[in-house]
Amino acid sequence: MTNHPTIGLLIEQLQLFAPDTPCVGHIWVADDFDDVAPELTADEVLATIALADASLDADTSLSWYFLRHCADTILAAREEKN
Repeated sequence: MTNHPTIGLLIEQLQLFAPDTPCVGHIWVADDFDDVAPELTADEVLATIALADASLDADTSLSWYFLRHCADTILAAREEKN
């Protein structure tokens, strides 16, 4: 996974809308994974964010539980390599 969502990309997407457009959102950044899954390496955090972005379902939400599940998926891949 080489394309990681970034604040810059989010800003570009948001600029497509008028500044007074109503919206709702929640942003998680790499530093948040110190609480979600501190055992992740920096590269695994990026992989977890990319997985979360690719598999997010509005019915599931972007919750602590969902992010932990994504982190567990990445950690399981680490274990399979070893």
